[in-house]
Amino acid sequence: MEIREVTDNIAIYSDGKRLQVIHDLGDEFILDLTLGKDYAWNIDRQVQETIKIIKPVFKVSGFCSRGGEGMHSLRWAILQFQIFENYIKDHQADLLDWWQNPGGEDD
Repeated sequence: MEIREVTDNIAIYSDGKRLQVIHDLGDEFILDLTLGKDYAWNIDRQVQETIKIIKPVFKVSGFCSRGGEGMHSLRWAILQFQIFENYIKDHQADLLDWWQNPGGEDD
C-alpha cells in the first residue's frame, strides 16, 4: 500500500487495485478521483487525439448550516479542495501512471 500526502488533511492511497482519497475534512464532504478525457491537437500528425486525465471530485453529501461552524467547515473544505485540485494538475502524469498500475508492479 502506497500513500501520498497532499496536505495535512488529504492523502491519496493505493490498495493495489485502485486509487482512493482519504481526508479528515468531515463526513459530509466527499473527495474522490475520476478518470476523464481531454482532447489535444497533434501538430506533427495533424490529428486530434484523446488523452486521459485525472479529475478531482468534490461533493457535499450532508447538511451544512448557513451560519457558524457549518460555513467555517465548508470554507475550510473548499480551500483544501483547491490545494488538492492543484496537486492533481501538477502531478497529472505521475498520477496517471499510478492509476494504471496501482499495485506498483513492473510491466
